[in-house]
Amino acid sequence: MKPMKKLILILTVSFALTTAQGQTNVYHSFPDSAVWRVDHHSHYNLQYPFDVKYYFQYYMTGDTLINLNVYKKIFESYVKVDVILWTYPTDPPTSTNAHYVGALRDDSLANMTFFVLPNSNADSLLYDYNLSVGDTVKGLTSTYPSIYTMVVSSVDSVLINGQYRTKWNINNFWGSDSIYIIEGIGSSTGLIEQLYSYAIEFTDRYLVCVKDSSNTLFVSDYNSDMGCNLIYEGLNETHSNNSFNCYPNPFTSQTTFQIDKGFKNATLTVYNSFGQRVTQYDNISGQTFTLNRENMRSGVYFFILLQEGITVGTGKLILTDK
Repeated sequence: MKPMKKLILILTVSFALTTAQGQTNVYHSFPDSAVWRVDHHSHYNLQYPFDVKYYFQYYMTGDTLINLNVYKKIFESYVKVDVILWTYPTDPPTSTNAHYVGALRDDSLANMTFFVLPNSNADSLLYDYNLSVGDTVKGLTSTYPSIYTMVVSSVDSVLINGQYRTKWNINNFWGSDSIYIIEGIGSSTGLIEQLYSYAIEFTDRYLVCVKDSSNTLFVSDYNSDMGCNLIYEGLNETHSNNSFNCYPNPFTSQTTFQIDKGFKNATLTVYNSFGQRVTQYDNISGQTFTLNRENMRSGVYFFILLQEGITVGTGKLILTDK
């Protein structure tokens, strides 16, 4: 009986491994509502030392047709900048507003992802999922000159949303496998950031997490100061001492914002759950302000209320259909 039990065990393990490997053979595209939280950390310790952190996300919004192919438009959100140290003889870097960075297309037949940069119609390789151990990584993520060739050191899989996706571990300057590519997720450095063996322009780049419209799909090992939270313009400004209220919330058609000392040339900005700006109202004055739902769909939104550059209120809005 013992040999039979041993045979059953071997067959069971073999079947499990085959099943897991089989799952990675299915092409996994990027989700239609993907959001990539990314951090950049620039630091230099010699002449004119500096230490600056950048927090932002990439997000998909809408389709575009390029060369008869359908692409997902990719934007970079507002970038929160944390200047820890700056001695360089120029002004320190500042936050930037959301802007278009290109368009992404999955090709399940070629087993690749392509990207078109702004002001271009050229189809460029972003990720090649046909890699094997020993292959050199090619595409936009490896175009920057490197002092150490990006080579696949091993291939395994990652369980995401109940399905296994292939993960390619890449050799780096330090000989570890901290650099990687995951099918339909991105890379250890972000989405369109170059893979590198040594910090490009004294900047380390990190993928923090990847979300879709309802789930967090992947969380990296990198411990971001902002966590997996999305970045919203003005959310981290100093708050005033004004007493603030918003009612009703949840609401179906309109909600009212009220502040004890009254609004004076205030600005209300509303974002969706991806960090995209949905609407903005400027020059608000008086004791109250009413926000009408208009074309906003039901769901969760976030708002930031600024007055003279200071945040007087932030929070969550919940819109319902009834």
